[in-house]
Amino acid sequence: MISIIISTHNSELFQNVSQNIHETIGIEYEIIVIENHNKYSISEAYNLGLEKAKYQYLCFVHEDVIFKTQKWGERLISIMSVDNSIGLIGVAGTKFKSTYPSALGQSPLLRKLFLRGHIYHWETEYTDFDQGKEHKETEDVVCVDGVFLFTKRDVFQNCRFDEKLLTHFHGYDVDFSLQVFYQGFRVIVDRGILLDHHSDGDYSKQNTIANRKIGIKWLSKLPVATSDTNLSRFKLHCLDLLNWFYFLTMALKRKLRIIR
Repeated sequence: MISIIISTHNSELFQNVSQNIHETIGIEYEIIVIENHNKYSISEAYNLGLEKAKYQYLCFVHEDVIFKTQKWGERLISIMSVDNSIGLIGVAGTKFKSTYPSALGQSPLLRKLFLRGHIYHWETEYTDFDQGKEHKETEDVVCVDGVFLFTKRDVFQNCRFDEKLLTHFHGYDVDFSLQVFYQGFRVIVDRGILLDHHSDGDYSKQNTIANRKIGIKWLSKLPVATSDTNLSRFKLHCLDLLNWFYFLTMALKRKLRIIR
């Protein structure tokens, strides 16, 4: 049984995703609706939904998605119930999180560390950014994208969406992922869950501020990568420095274009 928490501000999108969930989830569920016309941050909304939820398994999902996979709820419960060490499942994520405040913190300089599942919908084509030759159906990551978060009630004994730190609509996914990861649970992505997400993301000033806050909060524990990357601490910190240089260079180029 799954409790699905949705923070909504668009009735048409909510009706569409509700009908789609009914047609595709393949298992008993409830939907917890948090009407949110800029009344709550996303962290507040999700914590409110958590208090109302009655089932063991919990799904936090954006309202502008459409699931393409049949019986996805049954699939996810099967994955999580077989391995109690799994605490969080997403459809997109990264195997590396740098100290640089860059959302999921992927490294464009080492593409094999960057894993992003089937998520965004461009011209009816699903895009997978993993550059590796072998595509595992599930894979360990350190952070997942907030468009879809599947977890279980046990995780919330020591984890919570940080509504005091993150007071808008950004960063909650990275922060929550790191909480789960450092509590000793596995964080994974599942390529078997296909969905359309009708948004390219929001890269506003508030997004930048949220990422800076997360960087400060987790500074003592970053950078970090999954164990299967086999990076020594020295290599990990070298990659982190390269990441800083890359993103600072890109920021400088953007400023120069604006000046011109």
